[in-house]
Amino acid sequence: QAYNCLIHFYKRSKKSMEMNSNILFGYEGLRIQVQTMIETKQTPFLSMHLDQETKRVYVMADSESIKKLRESNALIEIEQILKTSFEEGKKLNLYDQKYEAKSACTRSLHSCHDPKHRHELSWEKDPHGWHKHQNPTVIEKLPTEILQRIFGSLELSDLKSVILVSKQWNAVASKPALWKEFDLPAKCCEKDKYVKFFEGSLSSNLQNLALTNNFDFQFDDLHFESLLHLELSFLEVGNIDLSNVSDEYVAKLVNNCKECVIDQWSANDSDSLDEKKIESILSQMGSKTRLESFELSSYNHGNKFDLSFVPSNILATAFNNLESLKLQSVNLETSQWKAIFDTMSVNSKVKHLYLEFLDHATVDVKMLDSVLCNLTGLNFNGTMLKVKQLRHLVESLDKSCNLQTLRLEGDLTNIPTKLLTRVLNQIEDVNLSYSVIDADQLTEIFKLIIDDATNIKWLNLYDVGEGVKDVDPKILAMAANKMKSFNFGNSSNLSEDQTVEMFKEMSKGTNLKLLGPVGDVLAVNRLEHIGTVDPETLARAIHNLETVWLDFGSSSLTSAQFNAIFKRFGMQGKLQII
Repeated sequence: QAYNCLIHFYKRSKKSMEMNSNILFGYEGLRIQVQTMIETKQTPFLSMHLDQETKRVYVMADSESIKKLRESNALIEIEQILKTSFEEGKKLNLYDQKYEAKSACTRSLHSCHDPKHRHELSWEKDPHGWHKHQNPTVIEKLPTEILQRIFGSLELSDLKSVILVSKQWNAVASKPALWKEFDLPAKCCEKDKYVKFFEGSLSSNLQNLALTNNFDFQFDDLHFESLLHLELSFLEVGNIDLSNVSDEYVAKLVNNCKECVIDQWSANDSDSLDEKKIESILSQMGSKTRLESFELSSYNHGNKFDLSFVPSNILATAFNNLESLKLQSVNLETSQWKAIFDTMSVNSKVKHLYLEFLDHATVDVKMLDSVLCNLTGLNFNGTMLKVKQLRHLVESLDKSCNLQTLRLEGDLTNIPTKLLTRVLNQIEDVNLSYSVIDADQLTEIFKLIIDDATNIKWLNLYDVGEGVKDVDPKILAMAANKMKSFNFGNSSNLSEDQTVEMFKEMSKGTNLKLLGPVGDVLAVNRLEHIGTVDPETLARAIHNLETVWLDFGSSSLTSAQFNAIFKRFGMQGKLQII
């Protein structure tokens, strides 16, 4: 609005000046006409005027606009921009028109235009005179992006000190991305320390919160009020009594974070969220939420997380407003599943779907046909699908598949080899843990990996039966070292020949960064036949990885192998973590 006024004013004033030679030009002419606009016509106005002779910047605005500016950080940011935008920025003095004297003052101390108490801008720090800007230090000249990179390398304890240094550092260091590891301190599980923590400004940087049974007091609305202003990255709710907290407050907290996990650990109603709170959370999720990822899980053996009481339309609207949805051991009616997937096929943000530890009888995979093309991640961890269900799912994926990650569990041996390999080789991250797959199927997958005719980069074959041992050792070794991660299962899953060939191939060079799945490194020395690998070959192979786990407590490695591994530590290699 102010910008439009300035354009309008410029066009009008230029025309009037051409018609009336009595109108003053320059700053005085501008000031007279703006005053008329503001005081007579009550037009909001804001401008910054650079005097080419004095190199001063004058701020001119109506009283309401300047008041709003002073209540924000806008003037501080403008000052920094101006001082770094001119070649002679060191000579540039900012000046506030509202408090400017009629004639410029040259004395260092004077009282003709003392500023009133307000935000302390750099040109207002001296109450008796305008502040002369000192030459900025190197670190003051650094762009915000560089400062943020530097601060991102600090520990949280140092970051807490950084925010106290200056307004500029506070603004940069308070970015949520820098505080992603900031959890509620353990001492805050005590009531008095919890209250004291949220009285301080540091609490606004809190990113992760776990509401579990660790607290020695019972939450009520008063305790929750201090949480509602937070914009959390992660929230966990489980095994805690929130009966004294209103449904509205619980729903607001959950929907004001990016990722939320709600766990059910016991059949005791007082330790779980009641039906009204669950429905309130889901109702708000369908209309207004910051949530990107949501998980409902039951760890109470024999009792599923019951959602059958929630109206189908509320569930469908809520779940399809997310990017990632994980339902672990939940109980839903067929009509509810249908509503969820029908909505997902038409209008949904969901890209990652986890259907874990569900009863295969309640999972109608045909309902997924219309939504598979929209998903990038599909996970059936703990949900042992029947042969017909697996066959139908694989056939549907063969028609349309944009998946980047897939986890299946069940007997895959009845699925035609060409069909199975055609589908799996479109996907980057394939997890077949606890499935049954035969040697022929694995061989076809491995051959495509060797020929670079596949997208597979991560392959998990944990506990897939004896099929792995029947694969040709050279084919398995070449394929394994082409991938970024290969989990071949427990210590006895590979034969002696396969073990020797895999490390021989690895010693020449490998794409593998570690043995085992990402986040769960497999101990090299626990492999059943590791002691048969040539010491120098094993040492070169291990130093071609980035991360390795050596367990001295339970080792099959020989002394010669250990010596060879440690002797190479002074040589060049990829190994970073041991």
